[in-house]
Amino acid sequence: MTLTRRLLALFVVLCLAVTACSNGETDNPVETDSAPTTADAAPTTSDAEATTATAAPAPPTTSDDTDEQTATAAPTDTEKQTESPTTEEPTKDKDEDAATEPLPDGTITALLIGSDSRSNDFSGRSDVIVLVQLSEDREHLNLVSIARDSYVNIPGQGQNKINEAYARGGIPLLRQTVSELMGGLEIDFVAQTNFDMFIALTRWMDGFYVENEHRSSVTVGSTGRQIVFEEGRIKLENTDGLIYVRERKTLPLGDLDRTERHRAALTGMMQRLVEIREEEPEKLIELLPMLHKNVKIEGDITVEQLMTMVDIGAEMDSEDITSLMVPVAYFDMTSGGMSINRLNEGRTAELGQAMRNGDLSGYVEKYGTSEELTGR
Repeated sequence: MTLTRRLLALFVVLCLAVTACSNGETDNPVETDSAPTTADAAPTTSDAEATTATAAPAPPTTSDDTDEQTATAAPTDTEKQTESPTTEEPTKDKDEDAATEPLPDGTITALLIGSDSRSNDFSGRSDVIVLVQLSEDREHLNLVSIARDSYVNIPGQGQNKINEAYARGGIPLLRQTVSELMGGLEIDFVAQTNFDMFIALTRWMDGFYVENEHRSSVTVGSTGRQIVFEEGRIKLENTDGLIYVRERKTLPLGDLDRTERHRAALTGMMQRLVEIREEEPEKLIELLPMLHKNVKIEGDITVEQLMTMVDIGAEMDSEDITSLMVPVAYFDMTSGGMSINRLNEGRTAELGQAMRNGDLSGYVEKYGTSEELTGR
């Protein structure tokens, strides 16, 4: 298989893993200056994290930052450029046909992990946890987030926040914890990446668009620059993308709404990557060093099968993607004073059954896709 096709195969990993480094949340974030260099991915900036969030958004201010732009609503011309491509079948050469390998029967489920590590050692806690499932008929994609403070049973460890599973037992323990939470869901492979990847990928793509549910404002501690994320379709560029997916304090439901932003970013990046694949395929060569240093894959899936998933994903529209969160009943606190999310156990069991069946339509029809607390 050609190098180009190998890069295209790895491209699907990015489609699945782009939100995995988007959090790294602490109460007092530090400035980030460790993003990969141009040789590896993209230049860095000290403006990658917000230290102050304001509840009452104010109009964006002019900034002297040369590599930053305030997130803005998508212009009409750009929206036209980003509309779904025509259904005309692309021409494939013989090498492409030969390199494509059929996927295993049934649904395919991946677990995406994003730790708060600032290095490529993949340490820390898993602050982003998303299940990505390709349906058996290959016509639908399910994105299911698990909030990091969800209080669950960790096999052999007892009850704790779900992000502690990764801190204590790495990928194997988190994979087992998520599988058991979803009633024994089979997870085919795991994609993991780090803090640097999100900034690098956003810059490599020249930004991407998201459908923003909640208008919010953030002040960047390192520069004093204020960013306003308007409601509706907006473009995220440079470090604004990382700031967008990390924000929680100004959102109505805090971390729960932030999980929606993770999935919105994942969807927007998937759409942008499809555009690059169709319009600038030669640009994909630049992905290799980023992937090599910042993405880790574990599981039974071949490069050729990943390429097949790229072809399938390129055919999907936004209406083919279901995006929701494992339901949280209410916020609580342990006897030790730790803030936690109590899950709605009944609905979580139903969601797990729906995922094991590979079809969330019945669950969504019954409960919808809101991040709102369900109550006890």
